[in-house]
Amino acid sequence: MWEAELDGSTIHLAVEGACGGTTVGIQLARQAILAGGRVLWASPDLPDGTRFSQLFADLDLSVSSRFHGLNLGGNLDRALESLLNASKMLPGVSLVVLDDFCPDHGRIPKDVSKAVNKFTSSTEWTTLMISKGGEAMDGSPLIARGAAALNHDEVWLLTRPVANSTRVLFKGDDEVSLRLEEQGFVLA
Repeated sequence: MWEAELDGSTIHLAVEGACGGTTVGIQLARQAILAGGRVLWASPDLPDGTRFSQLFADLDLSVSSRFHGLNLGGNLDRALESLLNASKMLPGVSLVVLDDFCPDHGRIPKDVSKAVNKFTSSTEWTTLMISKGGEAMDGSPLIARGAAALNHDEVWLLTRPVANSTRVLFKGDDEVSLRLEEQGFVLA
């Protein structure tokens, strides 16, 4: 299975629609839990139960209890404050995933950027922010909307260049070829 370095950085993952951004988050959650960490997941909806079950199938049920979900509905600033409080109460948080933290298109609203930046400024774990990317006008495959307004250490772009299970993850200047399988992403 593909793994990424979980080094305490803040990563903005911009994705093409329906190409597996949430699966990347679930896979990194699995990786963090297997390494002994705890994961906080915040999004308007919990991850797809079938996909979650596929990626967590070989884990002991007690280990899966280190995955905690929080709804990002309503006031984002309050939701992120609750998430920060939970992270301080729960021991060993090593990954926080903010999935679909902003609208799917257009500019990321300033209040969303402000709330996310406030949250990420006080973290010691890896934070993965997943959002829909935008169309690039310069020939590149995708852009991370709001990249200039959001505090992050890295921008990743997940694309689906052809209509099959192949994906390309752009991590800075590096390209990682991935294949989406039932148990998650593997190196292609």
